[in-house]
Amino acid sequence: MIKAQIHETTLDGFPLDETGTVIQGNDAYEAVEAMKIKSPFTADMAVDEYIDYVLGKIMPEAKPTGLDATEFLTQLAARGLISFLPEDDLCPANLMEVLETIRQSGVTNMFDVPVVTGLAEQMGEAEVAGWINTHQHDYGEIILHGRPNPESQEVK
Repeated sequence: MIKAQIHETTLDGFPLDETGTVIQGNDAYEAVEAMKIKSPFTADMAVDEYIDYVLGKIMPEAKPTGLDATEFLTQLAARGLISFLPEDDLCPANLMEVLETIRQSGVTNMFDVPVVTGLAEQMGEAEVAGWINTHQHDYGEIILHGRPNPESQEVK
């Protein structure tokens, strides 16, 4: 599992630490896929096309290199454009699916956290229930905005 924060940059292209969107994926390829869909201008690109496009922007003197996703993420990290984050804050891979199942059941108001976590546990999703209990701010962001706040600083 890979979790990384894509840093915002100054107008001169210098990265601003601890800013930007957080992406995650089961592997480097999925993480790059998550990066490319963040922009409508790159969402339809193939992953290798996206990698060459981004490298062309940050290293205009270089020609497309055919880097794989792991090498690409390594290059971005070396330039300070992304930071890898600890995996312990990763949300469960099936979080959104479980929440949608609970929502569609109509059994409870999604803001009733104890009932939602109890339903998740009844579904055999103890990991999801535990995540909700330890990330209530992020859970609230999901309920209100459909996604967790990438700048959340929740502590377990």
